[in-house]
Amino acid sequence: MDRVLAVVVVAACVVLTVAFLACLRGIAELRLRLTGRGIDPSSQLIIGRKLPDLLIQLIPDATQDALVVFMSSTCGTCLGLAADLDRFAGRQMVACVVGDSNAELVAMLPPHVTVIEGERAEAVDRELPMAMWPSAILQRDGFMVAVGQGSDANSAAALEVLWEQRLAVSEEIQA
Repeated sequence: MDRVLAVVVVAACVVLTVAFLACLRGIAELRLRLTGRGIDPSSQLIIGRKLPDLLIQLIPDATQDALVVFMSSTCGTCLGLAADLDRFAGRQMVACVVGDSNAELVAMLPPHVTVIEGERAEAVDRELPMAMWPSAILQRDGFMVAVGQGSDANSAAALEVLWEQRLAVSEEIQA
């Protein structure tokens, strides 16, 4: 009797595992469909997705963790965030600033922040349009590790939460 019960339990576990894997596959297929063009741009910010080549080329060292912050000259919150980015000295940061009159915003950015502006920023915005500002992407090796938009990217504290999402990589792997 105990053997029959054990066989039934094992069979049930196998069936549940297959069903779970089928659900995971369905979710993965749905996520792939959402990355298509013509979809809401915010749905394109999917962890694990490769960044556009143009943006990767503009990151000083894309093999290292970097916070890429997307800002607009028309965003009041972006002005306050720009002043807070000095807390990230010693970390790789890139600010992509779009808009016509962005001189004030760019002037507020600390010197350690790599700034993408003008035609290059507009080109990045065409390839990876943001649904709202500020938005931020934590990247490593040209792939999205974590994403924040709006209130998830509007302060140094929020960006710190994003920064903490990076994966631990041992010194041996990086060398």
